[in-house]
Amino acid sequence: MSGRRVRQPSVRPGSPRWSQTAADIDDGEGVYAPSRLDPLVRSASPVIGGPAGRRLASAGGFWRAGTVLVVLSAVVFGLGIVQKQHCRADGWSSPDQFWHACYSDIPVVYASSGLGGAERLGLTASLGSGGGLGQSPLAGLMMWVTSGLIDGDAAGANRSFFDLTALLLAALLAVAVAATAFTLGRRGWDASHLALSPVIVTAGLISYQLLAVALVAVALFALSRSRALAGGLLLGLGIAAAPQVAVIALVVAVLSLWRSHSYDPESDSEEAAIEAGRDPRALAGVTFAGSAVIAWLLVRVVLLPGVSGQLGTTWDAWRQGSPGYGSLWLVPQLLGASEPDPASSWGGRAAQLFFGWLFGADALSGTATSVLVVIAMIVVTALLLRLTVARVAPLAPIGTARTGDDDQTFTGLPSSKPSSALSSTMADWVIRRVAPASLAALAFLLVISKSLPAQASLLLLPLMALTGLRWRDHLIWAATEAVYFVGIWLYIAAETTSNRGLPAQFYLIMLLARLAGITWVGIQGILVYGGSQAVDESFRDQAVPTGSIGIEEISSPGLDEGTLRGDREAGTPHSLG
Repeated sequence: MSGRRVRQPSVRPGSPRWSQTAADIDDGEGVYAPSRLDPLVRSASPVIGGPAGRRLASAGGFWRAGTVLVVLSAVVFGLGIVQKQHCRADGWSSPDQFWHACYSDIPVVYASSGLGGAERLGLTASLGSGGGLGQSPLAGLMMWVTSGLIDGDAAGANRSFFDLTALLLAALLAVAVAATAFTLGRRGWDASHLALSPVIVTAGLISYQLLAVALVAVALFALSRSRALAGGLLLGLGIAAAPQVAVIALVVAVLSLWRSHSYDPESDSEEAAIEAGRDPRALAGVTFAGSAVIAWLLVRVVLLPGVSGQLGTTWDAWRQGSPGYGSLWLVPQLLGASEPDPASSWGGRAAQLFFGWLFGADALSGTATSVLVVIAMIVVTALLLRLTVARVAPLAPIGTARTGDDDQTFTGLPSSKPSSALSSTMADWVIRRVAPASLAALAFLLVISKSLPAQASLLLLPLMALTGLRWRDHLIWAATEAVYFVGIWLYIAAETTSNRGLPAQFYLIMLLARLAGITWVGIQGILVYGGSQAVDESFRDQAVPTGSIGIEEISSPGLDEGTLRGDREAGTPHSLG
């Protein structure tokens, strides 16, 4: 031990990060290792022997990032089953399931909707508005099919249904992790944001949300491999499982249209001469978004009663529905319930004197909440457009032009195989633009939504992995989710036993903390999207004859070259002090 200190890498907000480098670019000396480039992971890496060296070769066989993370995701998911063990052993009864924070929609809805009884409803009737499942169409389909594999008259049918569903959800999580790792390519270890997230432990088994997570991950993988139609169909199924992910289709469509109008076709430059409609990313984005909407509509028409797939009924229910648990619009109601007694203490008197007007707030009606949500959507959309696509130039155009008898592909990366170059460029677009923009849009959509259940935050995980979020930011968000996870059950239990449950004022604090955590994640998505422009500018005038670049060209201004490069002779970082 030399005793010399090595300065840890740091990233300034808005600066390009190591994770924004194109997934197919090799630094020429090793793999993209979070233990070397993520400050928090680097600090924790001595537990397993320290950060990866610069000469670390890409692992093969079982030890690939995707394989290892799939196994680890099963371990993390198993911890989620352990977290639900009290209810699994003693049953899901109220308020006991809330005191032990082991509530799950899976067995509760199974029992309450009669899926395990002799008078089990048919598929269409179960999924309809009066069927009792109360799930999104695809999640309801999964529940209905799974229930058919269980003997509803047997003892412990609820637990058997829960166990079988847990196995299916674990498989879906494995698929999501593998698809995310494949999309990331050389950054495959970033899929750990999905595989190892603490939120999987707390919220993974509350409902069927992991079905939507898997469909989103596979859809983006298909898009990154230039399979826009297949990806759009998969995303449409994801929308049928969790309507919030429709924002991804909207983001892809906007980015496609934005880049198609960003070049002057009359310019003398070769790149600008490519017609907008011939850029594969523009066409792929429109195909992806359009097929997603069509697939979603088809699923509703096929599974739900009526020619319109009960779209009108769903709209009316949303418009008239009051704010639900976790919603920002529940704050006035919680403030009204948090009014202190002025006679109880000097603090109560002071609160009444300065903030009495707040405590007089009334609960918002369903119609008023709907109007506020629509206004908030318009404002948030305008801000996101201003901070992302209107501020950051699109990636360099690509297209196919005919020269003689051969087809040549214009790309930002040289390649002897046009199809390979196109796939790598599509993956680059998905990772550096689609993922961070979708992360920001989805995060802010969740914040302003009418209802925000604990499991809804799972939808952010694949986008966080593709964006390359720092683990510090991930854990900040996960901590707020964990606190809220405990608080929501205690608050619901207070409706039964008020002297043991959580008072409204404490639940309000936890709710605001969770919304702040989700907002923090959305801001990071905006910063990553904006920071990728600096990476583009650093590549613009550099000749890359071999298809690889040096560490100086991919490093963030906030990362020390000596820390990243290391001593190639000794295999240790240079001393900086």
